[in-house]
Amino acid sequence: MVIENIVSEEFRSFDHLLNTVNSRIKNRIMRNDDSSHRTENTEWYGTENYGEAVELLHSGYLTVLDKMKKNVADASRINSEQMRSVHHPMPHSSVVGYMPNVPNFIRGIPQSMISIERKPMKRKTMEIYYVMNGNADCDQSWYVDAGVALLSAIDLIEKSGIQTRINVVFKSSQEQHEVTFPSVCIKNYGERFSLQKVSFPLTHPSMQRRFGFHWMETSPDITKSGWSNGYGRSLDAEENEEVFAKLNKPNCGFLSNAWINKHHCDVHEILVKLGVV
Repeated sequence: MVIENIVSEEFRSFDHLLNTVNSRIKNRIMRNDDSSHRTENTEWYGTENYGEAVELLHSGYLTVLDKMKKNVADASRINSEQMRSVHHPMPHSSVVGYMPNVPNFIRGIPQSMISIERKPMKRKTMEIYYVMNGNADCDQSWYVDAGVALLSAIDLIEKSGIQTRINVVFKSSQEQHEVTFPSVCIKNYGERFSLQKVSFPLTHPSMQRRFGFHWMETSPDITKSGWSNGYGRSLDAEENEEVFAKLNKPNCGFLSNAWINKHHCDVHEILVKLGVV
């Protein structure tokens, strides 16, 4: 893929994103386009209008939250072996320790104290960029299935003691050798991992088709006139990898829903790609 320009804008939070795009006027190229606010074809958007998308962004995607909780819990059980592969402190009997192992002491076994072996962790924090994107013919399951698989992987990572920062790229597209790659931080280091908070930006098509479109309509940095003819072509898994490599973020994990769907939403594959196991 030939890339002449990458339009990348990073937002600190939902409020930063909304305050920015809602305060900007339409750019010259998209001045006659308003797909972000259209009220027809609501099944494709997943929301009745832009206002409903804003409400869901703040409140969470409650319609699928129960399904997400169940799938994350199931994945945690199925992938419990993967959690043991991620180094974290485990108690064991030793000659020295912080409390006695009474049965061993009575039997005269030298390993009569309980100790914790703290194996060195590869990392204590992890920053993840996730492309949440799809072509016009992608239905809701394309977004939901990949997002739930990623949530399951992040749940395991957080439980292993690794704190995560999660950034969602919500308009990964190409037009006339120009690429868009805006992102928003949906969870920072030290914040509690809340399924409700991250449910909408990771799984709902309006993250792209409302907020991604609105960002494009107001971005002052896009230059190609072809964007107004369909908002560009969504990048595939390999193209997303290529663009992210050019952004030079060597210490960050990277995934896309295109990659996760290509790998059959396999949680283990996600953990391997992120370098956790």
